[in-house]
Amino acid sequence: MKGRMRKAGFTLLEILIVIAVIAVLALITINISRRIENQSKERLTENTIAIINAALTQFKDYGYEYHDPNYRAFVFPLDCNGFNDAGLVGTLQSATGAAVVGDGVNPADHQNEYSGCEAMYYLLSNIPSCRETLDKIDKSLITGKGFTSQNMTITIGGVSRPLLRIIDPWGTTLMYDYYDEWETNVVLRYAGRRTFPVITSAGPDKKFGTMDDINGVSHP
Repeated sequence: MKGRMRKAGFTLLEILIVIAVIAVLALITINISRRIENQSKERLTENTIAIINAALTQFKDYGYEYHDPNYRAFVFPLDCNGFNDAGLVGTLQSATGAAVVGDGVNPADHQNEYSGCEAMYYLLSNIPSCRETLDKIDKSLITGKGFTSQNMTITIGGVSRPLLRIIDPWGTTLMYDYYDEWETNVVLRYAGRRTFPVITSAGPDKKFGTMDDINGVSHP
């Protein structure tokens, strides 16, 4: 009887093997689920960038003129990525004629990396055809929250409007790159412009300049 009972049970080694197999299967399942989720987010990002490129093409055809004569030669929304704090807010204010950029309370709420995408979204949204195209973007990817989750605004002609920007599904603001953003001289910056803007997502790792970045296709 005792022999039959021992044969009917599981040894400690067998139990450990079963636990190990379950752990491996769970890990594989988690990795597959994560990959499927990232693939879905990648497709959403690519679709979003395609929508932005379509709106930029419409913007180019519209021939928008900036408020400040120094920027009237620019045919695309102002590229503000990477300037210092004063340059970011000052350049956006100068180009659009804005009195206030940010939340109007704490300048630290307005981050450097926001401004290029904010300028792009603001200027595109002023043109009906471009705004209609931008409306196709998933609403979860459009935010007006600053660094401390305060709502950002832009004030022009005494009227305040939300200052919105587009983020990727991982929560990072898209980079809008048209000019040499490190060049502070307006004339030289304009001379170094690309043939068409490049919209970039930092991808799952949320860091620009790495292998998982997702870029929009440049137009000739």
